Amino acid sequence: MDLNSSSKEIATVGHERSPWIALAAVIGIAVTLLLGRWQLLKGEYKDEVQAHLQQSLRLAPLGEDDFNNTLDLGREHQRRVDVQGVWVDSLTLYLANRSHAGKSGFWVMTPLKMQKSATVMVVRGWVAWNPSNPSLMPSNVLTPTGAVRVQGVLDSAPSRMLELWGSSSQSDQTYGKSYLQSGIWQNFDQKLFESQTGLHIQAFIRELGEPSDGLIRELPNEGVSSQRNYGYSVQWFLLSALIAFLYLWFQWVKPYIYAKRTSSQ
Repeated sequence: MDLNSSSKEIATVGHERSPWIALAAVIGIAVTLLLGRWQLLKGEYKDEVQAHLQQSLRLAPLGEDDFNNTLDLGREHQRRVDVQGVWVDSLTLYLANRSHAGKSGFWVMTPLKMQKSATVMVVRGWVAWNPSNPSLMPSNVLTPTGAVRVQGVLDSAPSRMLELWGSSSQSDQTYGKSYLQSGIWQNFDQKLFESQTGLHIQAFIRELGEPSDGLIRELPNEGVSSQRNYGYSVQWFLLSALIAFLYLWFQWVKPYIYAKRTSSQ
């Protein structure tokens, strides 16, 4: 028996390309490319949001008259606002499980009644909760009396969080609680609030400015950076390239080099 031909046969059998390995490589490359593209799109979206915010902030602020005419407030998202009114302190709400700088706490919301009857809901700022007893309402939040001036931006309704103890409407029916009693809520239900209080919330405003009244304030998208998403996309694309390289090396290049060395012996 020819030893050289025997070695070639062993090399050929030992390095037979598996279709399953090829399929796994194709799936791995496709998945990592899609994940990289997804993170890239998220980064681009955040850049667009930041650009829109900066553009809106350069426009003249809306005043009280703008809330009493036919202006489409829905098209003025994140537009600056400068209004005056009186706080409805009895309806101050604390939305739980809202974070700031990696810490948990509350968003404090209070309706603001303007002189010409329009009422807006103002997210006045953030306050930390008591880590030993998160169910306690903060005692250091102050609500000024009399006419106040609020500067901020038009914002959307607060995002809904996972309900840990049932929805607001369920707790209202079960425990007799309502928005007429200031307290801690996980989410804000505008229809429920309006039906219980008789107020019509015309818009949501996020108050801006230096910390005051025991509250910290920030822009709606402050701290939202696209750099992390771009970094993730690079990692996914590199992983895709690595899978392709390993497949080609172990399934094509290395067997070819091995077979060539064997044939020369």
